[in-house]
Amino acid sequence: MRKCLVVLLFLAACTTESKKDHEVTKPVEQAKHDTIENPAVIVPKEPPAKPNDTLTAIAQLISGKADSSGLYPKIAANKHYKSFSESFSKRWTIFDTTRIVKLESFQKSTLHEKVSQEKTLFYPFSGPDILHASLFFPDAERYVLIALEPVGDLPDFEKTNPDSLQKYYKRLNTSLNAILNFSFFRTESMSKDLKNEEVDGSLHLLFLFLNRLGNQIVSAKPITIDSTGNIVYMNSFEQLKTSKLQTKGVEIKFLSKDGQLKTMEYYSLNAVDYALKKNKGFTNYLATINHFNTYLKGASYLLHKDYFSIIRNKILEGSSTIVQDDSGIALRYFEKETGKWEYSLYGEYTKPVSLFSKQYQKDLDSLYKKQGSSALGFGLGYNFKDKNSNLMIINRKTK
Repeated sequence: MRKCLVVLLFLAACTTESKKDHEVTKPVEQAKHDTIENPAVIVPKEPPAKPNDTLTAIAQLISGKADSSGLYPKIAANKHYKSFSESFSKRWTIFDTTRIVKLESFQKSTLHEKVSQEKTLFYPFSGPDILHASLFFPDAERYVLIALEPVGDLPDFEKTNPDSLQKYYKRLNTSLNAILNFSFFRTESMSKDLKNEEVDGSLHLLFLFLNRLGNQIVSAKPITIDSTGNIVYMNSFEQLKTSKLQTKGVEIKFLSKDGQLKTMEYYSLNAVDYALKKNKGFTNYLATINHFNTYLKGASYLLHKDYFSIIRNKILEGSSTIVQDDSGIALRYFEKETGKWEYSLYGEYTKPVSLFSKQYQKDLDSLYKKQGSSALGFGLGYNFKDKNSNLMIINRKTK
């Protein structure tokens, strides 16, 4: 009788319908079962995630690599693609050997020890910068990015004439200039570089960075947020692009170099207070994010302003660790919560660049002089020159 029960339970589990892509995702509580009281219960294991060959091939082509799958032979053999692949690969090699190695070294020697081991990273005002997010927080399992730049759509390499892609490759190269040279995306240039016919959004660069860092794409789905704060899958990126939704996003699942399944959510929206007050769905979604770390870089000093209080309060209330340069949250907001935070300072605090000269923080200058700082060893943020950059690791004190 017991063997029959096992078989019946197993068959019932195997015939359960899987969740459709368009369904709303809900928080799932871990199943509770007592293996001693119910020894016959069998919980089927989910199959291991596998790379999507088509998406991984697209990511390889976007990042200038050879298409190992052979799905797009005409593209890979085209002279324009070969030229782009050769020039960008050289460019990336220089970036890898002169900058990425320093970022990885800092992560291993400093961030790994000082940053709380939360599994979610929150990165507002990120642009498509999954690059620094994954290099500085490689142990995160979920990355939540927020920016103004649109999501866009993936190129259709199957139907596109290979000779017509020369302008696309040029646009890709141009859109990468700031992040590769200065470590941040410039908002003004992004409004042009990621809003054109060829490169129409952040999706292109997200795929490029993920692939160049050794990840394999499992899925990429257009998403929005419903009024209750749940993720809703859209039918296509084209539908997402032409909709009038307040929140447009993409969910990318990928396998890291060591085979770990990770999720990145990128949301295109306006994060100023008056816009978020009208966007109840996304504010409800923010309320579901708990136990996270925050990264802020090249954030245009927006969180210094009174009218970015919703995002700022979310960060201050929910973050275990905040890693930021001086363009993130102003020191005065931390000091209002006396005794709750401890600071580890790196680099040098100098006056902001001329565009943001009014955002000089006298109290931060005093903190750097009083507490002292450790060498950073690389340029970061608006003051990207090595000896002018600053970085703060701000940890919530444990009781």
